[in-house]
Amino acid sequence: MITISNFEKYVLPQILMRGEDYYESDAVLEIEEESPGEWIATVCGTENYEVTVSMEGTEIIAWECDCPYDGNICKHVVATFLAIRDSRGKAGRFLSAKEANTQLGLLGKNMPQTVKDKEVEQILLFAESDKLSDFIQKYASSHSDFKSALLETFLPKRPAKKVDYRNEIESCFHSSYRKYFKKGRYYEPELDWNEVSDKVDGYLAKATLLFQREALEEVATIALQVLRSIGGNYIDEDFLYNDGDIDFGITCGDAGDLLLKVVQHSGASQALKKNVLNEIIQISKLATYREYEIFDMDELVQQIMLSVQSKEEALLSVNQLIKERAERWDLYKLVLRKIEILKELGKTTEVEATISEFLYLPEIRRQEVEKLLDEKCYEKAITMLNEGIVIAERGGNLGTLREWQEQLLSIYEEVHNVAKVIEMCRLLFIHTNGSLDYYHKLKSLIYSTDWKEYLSTLMQETTFYDYWGSGNNKADIYIEEKEIIAKIHAMTKTLVASILENEKPVYVDFETQERIPKDSALWYKEVIKTNGECLSINDDRRV
Repeated sequence: MITISNFEKYVLPQILMRGEDYYESDAVLEIEEESPGEWIATVCGTENYEVTVSMEGTEIIAWECDCPYDGNICKHVVATFLAIRDSRGKAGRFLSAKEANTQLGLLGKNMPQTVKDKEVEQILLFAESDKLSDFIQKYASSHSDFKSALLETFLPKRPAKKVDYRNEIESCFHSSYRKYFKKGRYYEPELDWNEVSDKVDGYLAKATLLFQREALEEVATIALQVLRSIGGNYIDEDFLYNDGDIDFGITCGDAGDLLLKVVQHSGASQALKKNVLNEIIQISKLATYREYEIFDMDELVQQIMLSVQSKEEALLSVNQLIKERAERWDLYKLVLRKIEILKELGKTTEVEATISEFLYLPEIRRQEVEKLLDEKCYEKAITMLNEGIVIAERGGNLGTLREWQEQLLSIYEEVHNVAKVIEMCRLLFIHTNGSLDYYHKLKSLIYSTDWKEYLSTLMQETTFYDYWGSGNNKADIYIEEKEIIAKIHAMTKTLVASILENEKPVYVDFETQERIPKDSALWYKEVIKTNGECLSINDDRRV
């Protein structure tokens, strides 16, 4: 049972530590018990998140946070649990930093200063860093003058010296080595990615505060460098077996959101917007984002492009990207963006021309087929699918070929064209190496008097595969057709008396003289044992 006093046992250590940091830094902006046991809180992270908690007495029944973390308990929920625990230990309800500043600010002005500079210096010599940090956080939340001085010192509106965020952030990926690194039997990362993630999150948190102070250039510099450093240093092998909560996709998303806020801010200069766009285009070319798909950089580029440029300029940029990435698998995304911009500009003729030009892309053709089907334009849809089949066959794209064939089958079933349904089922049976689903459909559609001859021809046209553990559709069909005894001799070469005595015979395909996988051979054995009355152990026609 999870209670407000023992919930730490059910939280990952890293998440617990981050949640404690959030709570101690007054990230819980607001919290209220709306009704007995029903709590709602606002927790400041990359953005403000809403957390709800349901309790019965001290037992925590349910919780929810609208942040993107997909684990069980996130750091925002931990911070809320701590706030609830703290509030329950007090007579009054929990006060946010804002409320505390309002209610206690006057007290701070009247407090006598009894500590001299020398005494402060001495205290700092022995004060524990965590206790000192806790004191500063609590004192700043209730003393506005001290908080202002703190902000001006560490986040000045006009810093005396420009901070080199590029080198600082990049160094996070080169200085965070594991203390006890060793290579053994299993691959182990050399970098401490938890430490890297924490440091990068810290810079994004700083960027969020800087945005509130409208330091837009610094925000852009931090966000761009985070994306640049992740793209340049990400090692996919380090995350193949990672069970932690490190997700650089979320980190990239947070950095991207900050960049969008910057370019959409009324105070952002055109020069800054253009610089952000140029930089993000260059970052999007990093191999990491193309190969590992940790973040959709192209989508971010296009969003920034539309925010910075006019639609006409955006169209020119998209056209350039289409030329540069003509061989990319995700070219369709740029084409869809181009179509969207053309529609917004009201260029209907160019929309149709673009669709026609890129119909060879399955994603574009699929979209157009869906439109035609919605409009019940079946003949046009059939024509478009047949054209797609020709393209897929030419390119050897068997998956796309099957998709178009299945789509055609669905249309023919919809319009009750039995002859075409039979033809498509025949093709799909052949292309799927004898799928039993299409076998059953064909059997239900063809006259019983014609079935034997039709099936015989179909079986000759079809290549059957018998992989380890995959079964054998050909054998299943023969069984269903009640032709086991006639066909079993054509499928196996060696079946001697020992097979029924649990020995280990060699099984060979009669037609190809190739060995048959053990799984299939044992299955044939069971088939023949089941139908043993039809075979004699001493029968000269040994299989």
